[in-house]
Amino acid sequence: MTAQEVIKTVAAMPQEDWMKIQCGIADLITGRFSSEEISEIRSALTEAEAEFERGEGLSSEQIRIQLGLR
Repeated sequence: MTAQEVIKTVAAMPQEDWMKIQCGIADLITGRFSSEEISEIRSALTEAEAEFERGEGLSSEQIRIQLGLR
């Protein structure tokens, strides 16, 4: 199966199925991290969510600029 075929298949899936796939992928990835790394990632995500709730989030364009992708 080509990458394009995978993308088309996923795009046609119900959102609930895609969420299950994302969770499975996340489990596979996090299985390679130490508990310290997972804790650090969770902490960063919690802080990012708090910033977003306070209205301090960045747009995707701002993130690209900050990361030097624009």
